[in-house]
Amino acid sequence: MKNANKVTGKYYLGFDIGTNSVGWAVTDENYNLCKFKKKSMWGIRLFEDAKTAEERRGQRASRRRLQRRKQRIDLLQEIFAEEINKVDETFFIRLNESRLHLDDKTVSEKHPLFIGSEYSEKEYYREYPTIFHLRKELMESSEPHDIRLVYLAIHHILKNRGHFLIDGELSKANSFDAAFYQMKEVLCNELDLEIDGENTTEVERTLRDRNISKSDKVKLLAALLAMNQNETESKETKKKIENICKLLAGNKGDISKIFGQTPEGVEKTSFSFGEADYDESIRPNLEESIPDQCFVIDSIKALYDWNVLADILNGQTYLSCAKVNQYETHKNNLKELKLLVNRYCSREEYKRFFKSAVEKANYSNYIGSAKQGNKIIDVKRCAEEDFYKELKILLSKIEPEEADRELYERIKREAEEGSLLPLQRNKDNSVVPNQMHKAELALILENAGSYLGFLNEKDEDGLSPAEKIIELFSFRIPYYVGPLSDRHKDRGSNAWIVRKAEGRILPWNFDEKVDREKSNEAFIERMTNKCTYLLGKDVVAKNSLIYSHFMVLNELNNLSVCGNKISVQVKQDIYRELFQRHTKVSKKMLLQYCREKMMNKDLEEEDLSGFDGDFKAKLSSYLDFEKKVFGAKMEEDRIRKITEDIIRWKTIYGDDGKMLQAVVEKEYPGELDSDQLKAVKQFRYSGWGNFSEEFLNGIVGTEKPTGQMFTIIEALWQTNCNLMQLLSKNFTFMEEIEKHNRELAGQITDISYDKLVKDLYISPANKRAVWQTVRIAEEVKKIMGCEPAKIFVEMARGGEKEKKRTISRKKKLLELYAACKKDARDWNREIEDRDEREFNSDKLYLYYTQMGRCMYSGERIDLHELMSANSKWDIDHIYPQSKVKDDSLDNRVLSLKKINNEKGNKPLSRDIQQSQQKWWTELLQLEFITKKKYDRLMHRGELSEEELSGFINRQLVETRQSTKAAAELLGRMYNNSKVVYVKAPLVSQFRKDDLNILKSRLANDYHHAKDAYLNIAVGNVYNEKFTDNPLRWIEKHAGENYSINRVFDYDIVAGDGAPVWAAPLRDEKNKLRKNEVGEKYGGTIDVIRKTVKRNDVLYTEHTYCGKGELFNATIAKKDGGAEIPLKAGLQTGKYGGYKSPNTSYFAAIEFDGKKGERVKNIMEVPVYIANILLHDIDAYIRYCETVKGLKNVKILRPCIKKNALISVDGYPMRICNCNSGKKNIGLKNNLQPLFGRHEETVRRIEKYVDKNQGFEVDEKFDGLNEANLTALYDDITEKLCGPYVERPSNQGEYLMENREKFLNISLKEKAKLLAQMIKLVRCDNETKADLTSIGASKSAGVISVNKNTLGGKRLILINQSVTGLFENRIEL
Repeated sequence: MKNANKVTGKYYLGFDIGTNSVGWAVTDENYNLCKFKKKSMWGIRLFEDAKTAEERRGQRASRRRLQRRKQRIDLLQEIFAEEINKVDETFFIRLNESRLHLDDKTVSEKHPLFIGSEYSEKEYYREYPTIFHLRKELMESSEPHDIRLVYLAIHHILKNRGHFLIDGELSKANSFDAAFYQMKEVLCNELDLEIDGENTTEVERTLRDRNISKSDKVKLLAALLAMNQNETESKETKKKIENICKLLAGNKGDISKIFGQTPEGVEKTSFSFGEADYDESIRPNLEESIPDQCFVIDSIKALYDWNVLADILNGQTYLSCAKVNQYETHKNNLKELKLLVNRYCSREEYKRFFKSAVEKANYSNYIGSAKQGNKIIDVKRCAEEDFYKELKILLSKIEPEEADRELYERIKREAEEGSLLPLQRNKDNSVVPNQMHKAELALILENAGSYLGFLNEKDEDGLSPAEKIIELFSFRIPYYVGPLSDRHKDRGSNAWIVRKAEGRILPWNFDEKVDREKSNEAFIERMTNKCTYLLGKDVVAKNSLIYSHFMVLNELNNLSVCGNKISVQVKQDIYRELFQRHTKVSKKMLLQYCREKMMNKDLEEEDLSGFDGDFKAKLSSYLDFEKKVFGAKMEEDRIRKITEDIIRWKTIYGDDGKMLQAVVEKEYPGELDSDQLKAVKQFRYSGWGNFSEEFLNGIVGTEKPTGQMFTIIEALWQTNCNLMQLLSKNFTFMEEIEKHNRELAGQITDISYDKLVKDLYISPANKRAVWQTVRIAEEVKKIMGCEPAKIFVEMARGGEKEKKRTISRKKKLLELYAACKKDARDWNREIEDRDEREFNSDKLYLYYTQMGRCMYSGERIDLHELMSANSKWDIDHIYPQSKVKDDSLDNRVLSLKKINNEKGNKPLSRDIQQSQQKWWTELLQLEFITKKKYDRLMHRGELSEEELSGFINRQLVETRQSTKAAAELLGRMYNNSKVVYVKAPLVSQFRKDDLNILKSRLANDYHHAKDAYLNIAVGNVYNEKFTDNPLRWIEKHAGENYSINRVFDYDIVAGDGAPVWAAPLRDEKNKLRKNEVGEKYGGTIDVIRKTVKRNDVLYTEHTYCGKGELFNATIAKKDGGAEIPLKAGLQTGKYGGYKSPNTSYFAAIEFDGKKGERVKNIMEVPVYIANILLHDIDAYIRYCETVKGLKNVKILRPCIKKNALISVDGYPMRICNCNSGKKNIGLKNNLQPLFGRHEETVRRIEKYVDKNQGFEVDEKFDGLNEANLTALYDDITEKLCGPYVERPSNQGEYLMENREKFLNISLKEKAKLLAQMIKLVRCDNETKADLTSIGASKSAGVISVNKNTLGGKRLILINQSVTGLFENRIEL
């Protein structure tokens, strides 16, 4: 091992960057760890995940929505104030104080609306049971009404305005045709799906018919919408239409069937629009994951919403009339239902269903209130579905007499339909457009104007109160203007508004106060993302002409015919004659073109390769403008410039047609006529590309072999290279990009977060990780005295949820065979009889996906023999694994070993393809195999050099922007270092296949450092072997029998002859030698294995001061122990409040004890106090004395950050939080546990708990038994009684005393218990363990120490550097 103080040669630095950790390692050229001050230079840095702004943004948006609603009501009160004061001076005071207790009110009146004998509140509610009764009367009658009634109706309309998703008048918002034809157009443009538009009347009638069940409705709609019901409608098209119809009918539809593939990032592909969480979680996830396809779903939902709205209106023109009818229906339904239940059910059952306040889904829960004595109390509301479910159970118990049969059947049917007992307030109200409320508002104002003269009197603004109320209702702050407050604009606040004049902004003076155009320019500047490759350059719109041009060429340049690249001329012809004429280019379309162009009628789809299925890229925006706006002029440079600008504005403004028209007319006056503008406003463009115009058409590179110079876009047009090939060593583009970035960024002299990381276009989670990485790299450089020769970087995906198998293999097989009727064998019973976990065997799963036949011969496979040790069948890789590193199911099949051996490292023979194609096609149509697998089976000829290098390239080249940003930053910081990307699968495979050392994340956190170390070894080997240029390596080794899966079995030397990897030892037959446990040995792998097995890893954590939320935003009820009032003056005992202030950091203090002695303590510093301390240095002492009641406070150490390392009587822990009513300090372990020979058991428990805990433990599947589980129990117990003996709330003695209980529980319970016990020794924030299975607490072992107890111990604060290679100690 090298000592860093004496380093003379170059060194390597490796990083494993996660979202809450950074592993790091420093080695010499032979992969020996360097040392500094007798410490090995590798370690882990842990920190909390950085949260995105999504939650705060959501809360901020909600606050603003409520604030703006309140502002509308305040303005309405200003308009009515003078006239209402003439009638009732305290009306608004009572209304605004209606939430207060009587003794807290300014006016001591119980009722907020009406007082006095003339008109009481009781009379009001008797006359108008709901607000809609009042709205209906004021809308229909011009008879004089009390001004307060007019105000209340308008107040309700302004408070609940409906959605603003549909532009235009009420007739459009309520139009079936508008919604249907919009959906039809979107499906045609986006999915190339034509639906029948001839039967709209019948479609409308079917949707509206409540007597047709949803499943029947789906069948009828599918038949009506299908263009060729009995002819050529493909199976895929039928599935699309069927799932669209399911969504329209209110059933669950599968969007993966609608889009023809499972969209990446979508958490839930099967859902209905009526689900409670659609608006809150499903729709936001769709918008985030598939922004370009989301409006396809929106267009389907628009028609669904029309149907829901039609149900609400039920033939009425106005909402209030429909709601009054609903009220009467509910009242009659309730009367009939009570009659039925009272007649046929017991009294107890009647009370339980209608009156009980303690049930979960009875009538009281349905309406949200119950009667207790003379009081009406609030109860928790249940979902409508749960209520109807409970009601159906109740109805199933009734056997009505013949006289009640008709009533019973009607109630039962309406309960099934969900139309019984309609509610005034339910989730369906979200479909009501603002136009419906506005129409009622206009009628109410018109009628009221005849007896309230002030409503029509114009003021100095030239507007009457009635006109102002309409403005108030209609006004929405344009999104491009943003927040109206610009108080902190100069200090980085989230505001960009540009004002014309100071003063109060009102709906009717908005354009006098706000400069829309300049605010819009500022908004555009904020909106635009930055280029992946060029620093500081704005990206182009995803639908821009240049980006569409790039996307098509980048995909088209991969095309091969019969294994050979097409010529550049043919490629350009395909572009002009197919892509510039058709919205979507399919494989069939391309095949037909190639047959004609190449005069080869024998070409088949399988002869076309290099792309997956149909082409994904298209020139939709070019075709939009060519067909509907500019025609043949599209080839003129000036017109293309206008088009690019319009596409950019359309991407920014979305559906805001007015703003788009204003900008176009300002920038290009007279260029577009009204029809062209109308067409442009109807286009739908969203999303941004990854690259800037300067990157695509500004940077000039050279092709090294020929010396030809061109831009990226020119090279894509004039060659058959894709982007990754253009950025390889064959061209100088990357060198030019790096030169451009260096010139722009200049020399880095200030190593700070703000200068280096703050403006990177990566997620907050990755920003935090990158900053910790920078700090570690800087400290290593300082210690080593120079920059590293190479930096190896592997980075986790930040802010993304772990992908899980969405459906079990067993369930998927059962669904596939249920849909397959032709085979006489009872596959489903056979599959049902097998344990779920048996299908974890790829052999067994492939057997069933191949219907029990050899994929290459069609021969029946003997299942028993298949699963035996010496089977004549085995798994084969379609593309040979020696050439292509792909172990997915899409590249593996079951086949005869004999055929596998004959096939060798070559693709399938033409004979096998011809003999099995019909069967493979059948498997594809039945969805037993994917299109990707089918295409691989049918791939003709040898894999081309480009294809082979592409496979290797995908293993080596990082495409994620976050990793590129981190690596690019390190490259700019260290000009003399080479930054090498390392992809996790390479290291994982090396661990498994070469080292034979599997990783356990549950055991401890050391695996981060070990992965960083392995990144150096694995990354360097691949980097040196393929010299950054897989294509050149493939060309050099063409014809050789190489294997990229056996890289580590051979010697590897660098270009200068220096050794990179020494191969393991071989025997006299040239076979690799293996030791008694089957491990390769000798050469470099011995060094790697020995190092990975060590545990002298340094461990540090990021310490910080908490910021942000002053307290937990969850409001506690009046009896919920709230400490902070909702507002000043509102007592928490009456109104509830917030429970406790959040802690920023801690302080060591001293104060007088109860007996006059001086007491030391650790005390929390709340966030709000930390903020005050910035300008008032005595704020904390005041807090301690006035809030905490302490005397003569002295601050010993003003700031101890969260996660600081403290030795408590010699036992190291980290200080985390303040809990248990602020009496205790929360701590956590700082000793990383080592499990030695038990680590494999820990890994198996981790796997079992993560994947199989729904099953009983089975040693065959899980590798767990009584012996290894009991041994681990004893090991953890020994740890708690040994090195962890000083751990607060130690459970060691309890575990020792209750060992017998552990022995008596099942293996399943043992495994789950041990997973919990491991938490007691880990260094996690959660220190509790659920030990209930052996009689202990569910929260056993929480490390929470009383402040007074902690203050009486010997406390030493240990300050560590970011690596842990430096530290100092301070006694507190």
